[in-house]
Amino acid sequence: MTWSDPDEGPSEADLDRFGDDDNAGGFCPDCGAEVWDQAEFCQTCGGQIGGRVLGRPKVEHDLQRRLTVVVVVLVLVGFVLFFAL
Repeated sequence: MTWSDPDEGPSEADLDRFGDDDNAGGFCPDCGAEVWDQAEFCQTCGGQIGGRVLGRPKVEHDLQRRLTVVVVVLVLVGFVLFFAL
């Protein structure tokens, strides 16, 4: 069994043998670049991934996180207003 050069990422043959295209990748948690889910380092920013692959692009992930914070704050403000009156 031969592997492609790890600096180049997985070859098409590697992806065919070890995973399907639907779950073979993800997104770097630091820069949002698309990476192979088993990569140790991002080829774009050089950041260590080590299993921290995002399932969605970073922009979508950050937007979801901000939306969650806004909803939690609104719920807390609603509780304070409800119980203060």
